Amino acid sequence: MQINPPQSDTTSSTTNTQPTAANTRIRLVALGNGVWLDDICRAGCEPVKNVPGGSVTFATLGARLFAADEPSRIAMTFNAGHDFPEDIIDVFRSWDIDLTIHKLHDKPSSRGLVFYEEANNNRKGFQRLTEPLPVPIKDLKGTLSLKAQSFEFFGTAQYIEEQVADLVKLRWDKIIRHIRTEPFIVWEPHPKSCTPDTLKAHQEAAKLVDVFSPNHEELHSFFGEPVESVDTDMIEEQARSFVKAGIGPMGEGCIVVRAAGHGCLIMARHVKSHWLPPYYPADSDKVVDATGAGNAFLGAFAVGFCSTGSNVEAGVFGTVAASFALEQVGLPVRVGEGDEETWNGCLVMDRVHEYRQRLKLD
Repeated sequence: MQINPPQSDTTSSTTNTQPTAANTRIRLVALGNGVWLDDICRAGCEPVKNVPGGSVTFATLGARLFAADEPSRIAMTFNAGHDFPEDIIDVFRSWDIDLTIHKLHDKPSSRGLVFYEEANNNRKGFQRLTEPLPVPIKDLKGTLSLKAQSFEFFGTAQYIEEQVADLVKLRWDKIIRHIRTEPFIVWEPHPKSCTPDTLKAHQEAAKLVDVFSPNHEELHSFFGEPVESVDTDMIEEQARSFVKAGIGPMGEGCIVVRAAGHGCLIMARHVKSHWLPPYYPADSDKVVDATGAGNAFLGAFAVGFCSTGSNVEAGVFGTVAASFALEQVGLPVRVGEGDEETWNGCLVMDRVHEYRQRLKLD
């Protein structure tokens, strides 16, 4: 697989590792704000530097957790600045995914500061230090990634409209898009774009995707009154407004509201709504850092739905993926191959079976 570097950048190079065979179908590609390098800042502690982050990183992780048998069917493409650490690239290589990296030699990597509250160690805020280096759909032209089974996007309503339009243009005629079920598209909205003024724009853009997934705070922001405590009735009422407006080209999509320690709500027009609890309770000592857990959830949700055809089963995949993302600062540790592959010392499917038994799904 090869991707042409951006036309405006004359000092870039492309590296591809673990290329996927031409007859193999990519299961997921995550696009959005790219791969970030975060400095984690906690009161009284030295910052932890160069922690890999960003929606692309964790959505890819979520999908990769469920691809032990065919890891190269998960694709990851990102732009890396001249200062991107080689040891982090080595971590991505070790996942054996279809990995394509554009090295932009005249630009710095995307970097940010993550702040945590001193009292309860909850994430307080994020400060961007450099510009994001996103990969648009157009840059996937001519690659197997363009024909992926599913996509996970992070961005504004305008971004989604642009990316889906380009996806349609490059894959099929627009009319066919409205009668086909592929690709499966999951959209996580950009938090700062979730305002009352953009509610209608988000509802219109949600008609282009299969899954719309704000967290509960982002959902509340559309209606103008942030709520300090989690009110499940309010979440359901606000989520229903998106379902009534229509999610997906045929109105058959769903909204997934991620509500942190309260789990997630899955709601669709003709399917019974479900609340799924988190894998770990909010006060569990296993919860170290929730950064990226929502992105991991959505990457796993996409491959879970494409594997099972069930929103609830996809939610199980997502919940388990989130549990691996929040057990440490940064990325979980992978050991072994195939059926023996573990993450943080645990077989992923063992955790799935345990969670399903807890929900009485087995």
